[in-house]
Amino acid sequence: MHGGIAVGLLATLALTACSTTSSGGGSGSGASTGPSGGASLTGVTWTLTSYQANGAAVPAVSDPDVATLSFGAGGVLSGSTGCNQFGGTYAQDGQSLTITPGAMTKKACSGGVVAQEAAILAALPKVASFTVGTSLTLLASDKSTLLTYRAAPSGLAGTSWHATGINNGKGAVVATADTEKVTAVFSADGQLSGSGGCNTYGATYATSGSNQIAIGPVAATAMACLDEGVMQTEQEYFAALGKVTTYDRKANQLTLKDATGATQVTFALTS
Repeated sequence: MHGGIAVGLLATLALTACSTTSSGGGSGSGASTGPSGGASLTGVTWTLTSYQANGAAVPAVSDPDVATLSFGAGGVLSGSTGCNQFGGTYAQDGQSLTITPGAMTKKACSGGVVAQEAAILAALPKVASFTVGTSLTLLASDKSTLLTYRAAPSGLAGTSWHATGINNGKGAVVATADTEKVTAVFSADGQLSGSGGCNTYGATYATSGSNQIAIGPVAATAMACLDEGVMQTEQEYFAALGKVTTYDRKANQLTLKDATGATQVTFALTS
């Protein structure tokens, strides 16, 4: 996700659902139970796999971003079209679901994502029910498919990222021309490595619970770069890593926070 995008959220959503039996959650295990016995949609970030256009399924595009959908506590909905982010509310009754999108950012995009965004915004208010297993299918009142999603990966092992924002130590998360030079690679063996923009670095990391992360002391090369801005960004990044206690991954976005909930680093997925 691009760091400069201001996210506007909230509107109203209503969900009503019929009863069908679903097995399997987004993670492949049994789905948890939602209101009135329906499968729960919360606790998962869903990424778009296809949408309907002219009576046919069209594969989702991921340029400039991945389209997502998240059902939060208290009926709060959030998501992305792959271009802009939107909010709203939702209500669930068994397998019935109705959605009313809310406010949306106004970023201008081009290419295939334009048609995708239009299709998503047109489809969401038409949702009447859903089925969920290894994928989430949003259905119209006539049971025709509107949108299909799959559960997004939520772990860190085996992923690579580039920074989109770094806490400057003064209470602000900022992005400069040097920010995207900062990278992080979370190896499956518990090693964190990457570039601070000038020097390469390494550390250990360990995750626990739903979102806890412990990052060991950072060891970095000692090359002095001539660009003072790069060096300052690197120093701020290493200092921020030392404060991190939790993480929040939503599809191709990663946010590292400290014990007070303050954001320390934001990343976009590289691979």
